Amino acid sequence: MKPRQKGQKWEISYRCPGYSKPIYERFPSYEAAKLRIAEIEYEKSIGQLRPPQVSVPGDSNASKKFITVGELLDEYVQLYGLRHWGDSYLSYSRHRIEHYIKPYIGKVLLCDLTAHILDQFYNSLQDKPAVILKGHKSKDKRISPHVIEKIHALMKSALNQAITWGYIQTNPAANITLPKAKSQAREVWTPAQAQQAIDLCADPVLRLAMLLALGCSLRIGEILGLTWDCVDMTEESVANGTAGIYINKELKRCDKSSLDDLKRRGRSTVLFMFPDLKQGAKTSLVLKDPKTASSVRTVFLPGTVASALREMKVTQESDKELLGATYLDYNMVLAHQDGRPYEEHQVADKLRELIRKNELPPVVFHSLRHCSTTVKLQISGGNIKAVQGDTGHAQARMVTDLYAHMNTEDRRRLAQKMEQDFFQGGKQPISSSEPPEGDTAQALRLLQENPDMVKLIIAALGRSAGS
Repeated sequence: MKPRQKGQKWEISYRCPGYSKPIYERFPSYEAAKLRIAEIEYEKSIGQLRPPQVSVPGDSNASKKFITVGELLDEYVQLYGLRHWGDSYLSYSRHRIEHYIKPYIGKVLLCDLTAHILDQFYNSLQDKPAVILKGHKSKDKRISPHVIEKIHALMKSALNQAITWGYIQTNPAANITLPKAKSQAREVWTPAQAQQAIDLCADPVLRLAMLLALGCSLRIGEILGLTWDCVDMTEESVANGTAGIYINKELKRCDKSSLDDLKRRGRSTVLFMFPDLKQGAKTSLVLKDPKTASSVRTVFLPGTVASALREMKVTQESDKELLGATYLDYNMVLAHQDGRPYEEHQVADKLRELIRKNELPPVVFHSLRHCSTTVKLQISGGNIKAVQGDTGHAQARMVTDLYAHMNTEDRRRLAQKMEQDFFQGGKQPISSSEPPEGDTAQALRLLQENPDMVKLIIAALGRSAGS
């Protein structure tokens, strides 16, 4: 290794373990270059040769290091994620970083990351085993294209932040072609199938949950988080049509570490935390602020739903009296016999059993909200704003884009209506209301131009009728 003169400076080049490209360094003098060569040879002899040091923005000690993809993502979560993400996205992002990104490209130096490396990484993920987030279920044994899309979105955002921080100049994830994800339409019950399911349901908890999803277009978290102080179902309000429920929270099981991190940042959305049933649990069941600001809303109750709520209230009062002081009174609308709240997976299990037992079309619970929204769009004549008020979507287009499941019968009738009103309607004889032509038109113009003549004709007609 010898210094080479480059203009007014001296350059050396060498290779470093774990660093794929040749490393070039320049010095103001030949002596400084020779001194650096001596350092490199010594570090190599003791097995401690490292790449040259680069500045890390914001480091008060001006310490220097090469940053890896894994280190960038850790910094991205701490400096960006904890300021902008909610607990769910924070948990999912950390899970994907630790299980899907770091094990494969976490040690790649950021300056070495290319679009080609990312392309290879995303393609290879399709053959990797899926790691399911604790407390969740999935049928996917391999990492799905949908999850790869989420990983890519996370990487792209982190790399954009790396540009802002001065780590890189361009984003290698900017123009990546991802594995194609097959979009599958969600199976949704028809109104008749939903009615049948309600009629067949003998479980009062599941029946009420289904009625709230169908009648009020609620999310499962909103149903499970509903408390009696937010329900107005007096006889007077039911009679005059003002009975309703106030949606201002949701029930959810959340990762404790994410909740703690957000709390330290002053961004906690937790309203109440239920006691853990298991010691050392990594998740907690909480009542928290709803999904979006627009999710806070009042939804009016159909009479059937109000009646089911009153029945549930009577049942709970009986349970309270029976259990006395041992009843855990959290004021939940959907509660176990001892007062503990129901969780999402427990309601989902009840629905699956109802479907299996009665051979109903298989759907997930969220599909009931889809069914509800579609029915409301139909019976309201497409009043999107009214339906949006019930669903709590921030944007009206989400109502039509995601939830307008027109069933086959509706479309069949639409085709018949098109034939009747358009194709056949266009062949009907011209009605007498169309503008007259020829002599008739000329006579009409004369009458319009001579109002006195009209009076004479009317008078003559009157005399003729009298004779």
